[in-house]
Amino acid sequence: MTERVAAEVEETEIVKGDGSSAPGLLITCEKCGYSVKVFGTGDASMRRGAVMLREECPEDEENFYVVE
Repeated sequence: MTERVAAEVEETEIVKGDGSSAPGLLITCEKCGYSVKVFGTGDASMRRGAVMLREECPEDEENFYVVE
């Protein structure tokens, strides 16, 4: 069953492979606490993070994540 789940969005710095950093988002499922990081801070990055939460859910749920 697909459920609507809120996700918390927090701006952060993400360290790249070369040691430099870039602005990004930490997006956390408010149901289980699982988090993903994405580069960028715009709407597209928020949507990408929501998709990543759905794809990587450690509980194998297929939730629809609400990010704001």
